[in-house]
Amino acid sequence: MEFANSDEACRFYEQYSRAKGFAMRQGKKMKNRKGEIVRYTYLCNREGFRHRKWLQMQDRKREHKVVTRCGCQAEMRIKRKADSTSWYVCRFVDEHNHDLLPAKFVSYLPAYRKISDVDVAHIESLRQVGISIPKIYESIAAQAGGFNLVSFTKRDMYNVVRRQRAMHCGDVNAALRYFNSCARADENMYWQYQVGDEQQMCDLFWSNGCSQHDYKIFGDVLAFDATYGRNKYNLPVIVFSGVNHHNQTCVFDVAMVSSETQAAYVWVLGRFLECMGGKSPKVVITDGDRAMRLAIQEVFPEAHHRLCAWHLLKNATVNVCKPRFTTLLRNCMLADVEVEEFERQWDAMMDECGVWEVEWVKDLYAKKMSWATAYIRGCFYAGLRTTSRCESLHAKMGRFVEKRYGILEFVTNFQRCVDFLRNNEEELDFRSLYGSPVLQTQFPELEKSGALNYTKEIFVRFRDALKRSVRITIVECNKLEDRTVYVTQKYRRPQFQWTVAHHFREDSFFCSCLRFESFGLPCVHILAVLVQLDIGCLPKSIVLKRWSKTAKVELEGSSLMNEEGDANAVYKVRMGAFLQHCKRLARVACIRENDFKSSLEKIVEETVFLEMKNGVGTAGRCSVDGAEEGVRDPVTVQSEGTGRGQEPFGCRGRKRRKCSTCGVVGHRRTHCPSGPPSQPTCSQDPTEDIVAGDEDQSQRGSKTVRVIASPLTDNYSPAGGVHVVGK
Repeated sequence: MEFANSDEACRFYEQYSRAKGFAMRQGKKMKNRKGEIVRYTYLCNREGFRHRKWLQMQDRKREHKVVTRCGCQAEMRIKRKADSTSWYVCRFVDEHNHDLLPAKFVSYLPAYRKISDVDVAHIESLRQVGISIPKIYESIAAQAGGFNLVSFTKRDMYNVVRRQRAMHCGDVNAALRYFNSCARADENMYWQYQVGDEQQMCDLFWSNGCSQHDYKIFGDVLAFDATYGRNKYNLPVIVFSGVNHHNQTCVFDVAMVSSETQAAYVWVLGRFLECMGGKSPKVVITDGDRAMRLAIQEVFPEAHHRLCAWHLLKNATVNVCKPRFTTLLRNCMLADVEVEEFERQWDAMMDECGVWEVEWVKDLYAKKMSWATAYIRGCFYAGLRTTSRCESLHAKMGRFVEKRYGILEFVTNFQRCVDFLRNNEEELDFRSLYGSPVLQTQFPELEKSGALNYTKEIFVRFRDALKRSVRITIVECNKLEDRTVYVTQKYRRPQFQWTVAHHFREDSFFCSCLRFESFGLPCVHILAVLVQLDIGCLPKSIVLKRWSKTAKVELEGSSLMNEEGDANAVYKVRMGAFLQHCKRLARVACIRENDFKSSLEKIVEETVFLEMKNGVGTAGRCSVDGAEEGVRDPVTVQSEGTGRGQEPFGCRGRKRRKCSTCGVVGHRRTHCPSGPPSQPTCSQDPTEDIVAGDEDQSQRGSKTVRVIASPLTDNYSPAGGVHVVGK
């Protein structure tokens, strides 16, 4: 046989080997004195033998791969004709010393398992939206018509992903290049990081322009908490969030730290303050971690730090071990009463439970300015009393990020989570602007005024207060020079009275219950005065802008993108639009054989032309320049929520059997020498309903509280050990 060139001969022998049941590889080449290649050799892939040193290696870390080289002599050799450009076969050996594979197994040979650029681009686009490799493989197989028609395996897909990660010059450097690409489209993009002694990343902080604009409007209340197990390095993730005008959670920025120390939190909060232009929040809500508390006092000295009510009651259950104490503490903590009434309830609780000498209770009372509603009335908290919104946000984040993700994958997938929340906000904006609610109260003018000013979610709360205002009566009216003071009381409750002052010049209202100052909505007492004054429109002084429909109007006209635009975003938009037309074409072109062949021929011809014109492949994308190199990936750390992250090699995941009766390792309670355990007495969880008024309480998670029996309770058994009661 003769061939026009060597490539034609190589393609022929490759097709021949595939039809016969083996794979080919290129052997030695021979050159003449001029350096021109005059001979090619194509061999069977099982030619030769594995080197002996690889078989005799002693310190192997992996198991040997199966031996495939068996010295097969099958080959095809071609030479170039003298004074001609054609090639001819000068030697052909068709005898193999091994069994040839059946046709159904040939596609599993490594030489025929190839992933095209189109498949690589398809895999990468699906991975960017959080789809796993097995699911992507199933999708490709469904499009190809079966698993046997896919030219690669799942292992090949994992190898492609691994090679792409290796091309990034490190996980952290890839994330920094991603931030640089975002900065080209978002001039307010902000990120900072710290490195350790060996140039490994320790702390990372980032925020985009949209989050910073949200903070300018809704940054009066800030809540943050650390979550664990969200990346393969076990770095704790700190998400700073607030409440938007729909009473929904909005994200301001994110940080990853290597250790939860005061220094780490001081650095993070310092970057937060720098990113937000020096604007400090008025209120900060955390779970009471000591490092957080000290860092907040140092960076935000003017902010009021409120402790999470849920965590306080949980600690009370553990430290005091008295369900009655937890119930009374909850009443003292959440009761909207005067300071004198709070002190009276506190003393009565201490006498009844006998905990005057408990150190934890003494320390809790010293911090009463951070958790007692009686002492923090009038301070705006947007309705937050716990960090349940943080727990809810962490649960939502778990739908987008996984613990196997690196830094780059975490950053990109967390941004998907933020985009999901912003999409929900836009949908709520539409629901608030489109249509008008059905009026249900006896004061349609005030109700309509509330519907025009407030968003839909806030209006529902305003309408409930307007309905309850009919229970309020005005018992006294005192007219002064610049204001009128009204004394109100609840129907048939003369012991509960509140004063409402109406200032004429500012047309403002002030109530002694301080609900407007605490939540930003007019209380039932102010609404009762408005009804008494026959006012049909809400005064501007009692319509808080952060709850109104126009809270973000000034941002709609301003563009958060650079004029140059994001080239990568434009590329993705074009790709999505083009794929829609390709799907329509594929649906109709595959009905008939002639249409399929003609359409495929045209597409292939046009694709080859465009590739040659642009000088790139179908998956070619320009890398982002300007990224800082030389930062090493962080080391895996052991934090509060990482479990057995630092166990010795070979021991991870093992759990030794332990008796629940005597606590001795090696047997169960059914075979305990001490005898069967006594039945513990169950009691209701004292913290079951502490966040009945909070938003997103159903998303807080499945945390339960264990009440440990002690000598102070009836369920303590010195012989039987410590029993767990409650949930």
